Amino acid sequence: MSPDGILKRSILSGIFLTCAAFASSGEISDDFERSEVGDAWTGHMYSFSIKDGALVASQLPDAGHGAVIRTQLDFRNMKIDFDVKFEGGERFNFVIDDKNCEEVHAGHICRVSITRNRLTVQDDRNGAMNLKLRELRRQPEKAAEIEAFLETTKSSGDFEFLDGRWYHMQVVIENNQMSASLDGKIVAKLTSPGITHPTKTQFGFTVTGRDILFDNIVAIGTK
Repeated sequence: MSPDGILKRSILSGIFLTCAAFASSGEISDDFERSEVGDAWTGHMYSFSIKDGALVASQLPDAGHGAVIRTQLDFRNMKIDFDVKFEGGERFNFVIDDKNCEEVHAGHICRVSITRNRLTVQDDRNGAMNLKLRELRRQPEKAAEIEAFLETTKSSGDFEFLDGRWYHMQVVIENNQMSASLDGKIVAKLTSPGITHPTKTQFGFTVTGRDILFDNIVAIGTK
């Protein structure tokens, strides 16, 4: 658990009392107070570990792709809180998928992309992961038009992450809106039709570099 995890656990417990309009159809809570990641999360066994009560994510050398971890939850709308700390890692994505959706690459529906100084909320369903749009991007005469459209499927804000410091992040999906907050302040918010995709089946993290830590995950999903 992160150093102030006890306090944050107390704060997070209040979420369930303040979400009457966000009636839960599924919940996931994980403080990683154990020695092994366990079966609730699916990821490469050498990319994820638990240390001092936190999930440690590390991209393997020459992997060619970020370190991926997912957990299963069926939902349409969501509120998720978690703590995150950079310890040398470059960036990470908080990713939401529908593994049964064949119209997008790898089932990607929407995401929040976080670098050391920027946060981006993105509609993957109607944006960069849409298979038809990916095909059109390969056509030189369409490329500029598609790139301009893709800019409308994301929203960004600036935020500086410092190594070795815990930050609290909250992501909220409600119908066609998605917002991402850091330490209680909304950094980026997007309204886009792909976000309202009715069936979302899993969420998790994709991490580039070594290391990024996660803790105190509390996710509430609704249908």
